Amino acid sequence: MKLWVKIFLLNVLLVLCMGTLVGLAIRDVVISSLREELSRQGVSIARNFADRVAVSILLEDRYDIEEAGRELMDTETDIEYIFVTSQNGGVFFHTFPNGSPPDLSAWNPVTTAQSPAIQLLETENGLIRDVGTRFFAEIPTELHIGLNEARLTRTMARLRTMVIAIMAAVTMAGCVLSFTLSRHVTKPLAALVHFTHTLSQGEFGQQIKVHTRDEVGGLAITFNTLSQKLKASREKMEETYRQMLQTEKMTALGRLSAGLAHEIRNPLTSIKSLFQALRDEPDLRREDVEVVLSAVNQMDELVAKFLGFARSDNFHSIDLYPNAILKQILRLIQFNLKNQQIELIMELTKLPPVKGDDTMIRQALLNLVMNALESMPSGGRLTLASLRVDEQVELIIKDTGAGIQEKIKDKIFDPFFTTKPEGTGLGLGIVYNIAQLHNGSISFASNATGTTFTLKLPVHT
Repeated sequence: MKLWVKIFLLNVLLVLCMGTLVGLAIRDVVISSLREELSRQGVSIARNFADRVAVSILLEDRYDIEEAGRELMDTETDIEYIFVTSQNGGVFFHTFPNGSPPDLSAWNPVTTAQSPAIQLLETENGLIRDVGTRFFAEIPTELHIGLNEARLTRTMARLRTMVIAIMAAVTMAGCVLSFTLSRHVTKPLAALVHFTHTLSQGEFGQQIKVHTRDEVGGLAITFNTLSQKLKASREKMEETYRQMLQTEKMTALGRLSAGLAHEIRNPLTSIKSLFQALRDEPDLRREDVEVVLSAVNQMDELVAKFLGFARSDNFHSIDLYPNAILKQILRLIQFNLKNQQIELIMELTKLPPVKGDDTMIRQALLNLVMNALESMPSGGRLTLASLRVDEQVELIIKDTGAGIQEKIKDKIFDPFFTTKPEGTGLGLGIVYNIAQLHNGSISFASNATGTTFTLKLPVHT
């Protein structure tokens, strides 16, 4: 549920509760006031009538009392009945059309201390408020006037209708006001939420337009400042990254150049020495020619490997089956396995095809297998395994050689880094480059009991 809906419903609930409480309080106050007023009116009428017929009561002039009673009934429409009791408790006068009901004296008995007495009676004609008073304190003659509460009931009904109408109007006004207020309050918050989503997606530098001068406006200013700072920080980081990348490229180029120069210097030195000797002795021996050709072949092979490491424009992508490539490599190393007395373990699982260059993948796996064989000159165990993990194919080459020293583990993929007396240091660098070209990766784990290389390639779907 959205925040503005919650605020709207809460405000409506508060308006309903307050309207109900206020309406009930007004109703109770008004009804109480009307009933008190009706009681006062009844007491006033009873006293005036008692004063009017007091002499007639002493003279027992029934005619005068009846005439006064009819006049009062005609004047006051709220009077339901009038009756007067005699000294012995009997009915001396009444206005009941069908005769006096029994036990009239028990309806609202009046004593000297209670005079006047007021009692609310439930009758078949509705609620009657009986007002009783004595004509004289020493004489137990009583006057009772019954006031019908029909007018009060009608007034209460009108009041109830009015209260309900007022509550409905207040509720409607409260709903409109609550809706307007909730939308006004939550609209800037919704803009802030959308702005935070924009920031989370990396769209820095944008500004949110919130013009309120409250806490939300202050928060918007803070977010705008944060957006600008994030944009500046990202631009600074990108510039720093470009500088670092350029520096890294120059460093790598320097290492490659230094390594290539170092590797070419040795055969060039041999060729230079022979040609200097040839200058002094024009006769060129066959052995000298072989040395020169060997040095030239060495330089040609080095340059070819260097180009294989540096160039990626000859990448030809086709569907490959890694298990088939491993089996082809196995046929190439059969002599090495037998000659070095190396035990072979194959743990191949069924794999889907991968997308890549057949020559490059074959070269990478062959380099890893040959490195494994070279690490076990006196025999050992070579394990070739394959498996699928999620959306990747893992090709594993494991040996039981001496392992890789801890101090050089972070350098083995560097170009021209090698621990072999006659190595060029480009083999693992080429493997790393091939893995990157195929959107894969190459990793290893090594200890004193051997080394495991894992080449990961994405599955072709």
